[in-house]
Amino acid sequence: MARRGEGAIIAPMTSPSDDSDPPRHPCGACACAFGEASVWRPVAPELRARLAQGFRRRQLARDEAIYAQGAPADTVYCLSRGLVALRTTREDGHYSFVRLVRPGEIFGFRSFLARQPHDTEARALTAARVCVVAAREAREVVEGSPQVLGGLALRCAIELRRSRDLRAHSRRGDAGGRLLRLIRDLSADQAPDADGVVRFRLPLSRADMAAALGLAPETVTRRLRRLCEAGALRISGRQVELPAPAAEGGG
Repeated sequence: MARRGEGAIIAPMTSPSDDSDPPRHPCGACACAFGEASVWRPVAPELRARLAQGFRRRQLARDEAIYAQGAPADTVYCLSRGLVALRTTREDGHYSFVRLVRPGEIFGFRSFLARQPHDTEARALTAARVCVVAAREAREVVEGSPQVLGGLALRCAIELRRSRDLRAHSRRGDAGGRLLRLIRDLSADQAPDADGVVRFRLPLSRADMAAALGLAPETVTRRLRRLCEAGALRISGRQVELPAPAAEGGG
């Protein structure tokens, strides 16, 4: 069993194959909820065996690094469970939050396509699971399957548009409600104590949460204060207490 900070690697999903019976697509074999929308679909039949050979699922502990900034971008990651933060570190040692990755989304693909080192680090914010294809097989499948390459290019365009529109859409909906949902998402792998209260340390700063939601940091601070006043949560620094649902808003 892997210790905290070590990725548990599940064996590759391979199956016997011949020319008349290609192996099952690994995204279907792993029973992932996002398998049908996988970036690795559709893949040329003659490359399916290579895809299955390089396919892995990696279990991640909270705060475990997936890749470092500057590391070779030799594959594409798909998040099937949990939350992942992408951050970039500046020369002065401070970091900037870039993006929150949610289940069903892929990451690491822009640097992979550009054949450049990662310009961010990726780190699990909660217990998480990623699906990944080993470097050689990933490159071979992408270069041999125009539809896979086109799918990656489309994901690039979608991500760029999402980033551009994030602040424009930030006024839609209740900022406090979105902030509370984000905090609940970040606590998803934490079990409640005997009193039903979930206690945990926020893995994101207020500036990170603001960037993730397309809000100004001062808006996050105000909304957190209002949520505390309403009894939806208690927060001191980064220590958070989420009351049991039945107790929320109570006196």
